[in-house]
Amino acid sequence: MKRLISVAAVWLVFIIVCTSSVRAQTQDIGGYTFIRGGSSSIICVGRWVPSTEPGRPGVCEGQLADPSQLTAVSTRQTADKLDQLLLVLQFIDQKLADNSAQIERLIEATVNTQAALSQQTEQVGELMHDTISSRVDALSKRVLANDTFKKELEKLKQEILADIKKLYPAP
Repeated sequence: MKRLISVAAVWLVFIIVCTSSVRAQTQDIGGYTFIRGGSSSIICVGRWVPSTEPGRPGVCEGQLADPSQLTAVSTRQTADKLDQLLLVLQFIDQKLADNSAQIERLIEATVNTQAALSQQTEQVGELMHDTISSRVDALSKRVLANDTFKKELEKLKQEILADIKKLYPAP
């Protein structure tokens, strides 16, 4: 009988040691320590300090959380971050829309300015052409009586008008 009690005591100690070591099994995943117990797991949100005594569980320096609780908290934090990201993206979208509108206004102003400049250039060219022609034609009859002088003036007039057409081409 003593022998049976001794064997039973040894088996009981063995079962207690094995059971506590099974309960204290840990696994690190993604910076969290998962502590597997008999029926469920608990997560150490903090630093896990393993026990120095055999058969004893370690200590969590932080909070212990059920995986479903941690999942709920993590899901909520993810949703909050996504909401913040959505707000940032909406802000960027608004700024891009504002910039697009400003660019469209700048393009329209540039087109209008180019059209006005082209019109002014054409008007200046026509004005210079008319002014030179009228002034040469208005020279006194006595000056134009000399055919050689008249031909040179006409040649000069044509050269000046050709230069004006180069500088101020008609559209």
